[in-house]
Amino acid sequence: MAKSGFEARMSAPTGYERSPRLRSVPFRDDMVATIAETIGAEPGLAPFQLPGAKVHQFLVSGSDERPSAMITLWPSLRRVDVIGNGTAVVFTRIVSVQLVDGAEILFRREGGEFLVVAKGGRIVVRS
Repeated sequence: MAKSGFEARMSAPTGYERSPRLRSVPFRDDMVATIAETIGAEPGLAPFQLPGAKVHQFLVSGSDERPSAMITLWPSLRRVDVIGNGTAVVFTRIVSVQLVDGAEILFRREGGEFLVVAKGGRIVVRS
């Protein structure tokens, strides 16, 4: 039986890119710009740093181009913090990052739980 397009993408060999729209990237310092650009954000260093490791931060624009969420990436700790719309999420033990170009970032944990940050600042946690 032939697989649907979604099933084919999900069963594709692990790598940098599964399809033009959905791709997986490693959670590393050198991928922060790619992660931020996925939802139209400008990455930068956080005003605080870890000894010997970088901490990155960027704002996600909402309506009227006002900041809707702030994302802090700690690749060395495998951690992401997201603050927005009365919500604060600290997500640890990240093992993979999936990008849907122009739409959303999905951070997946060891146990399969995930955090989604969509363009416009929408935040979804599945645990």
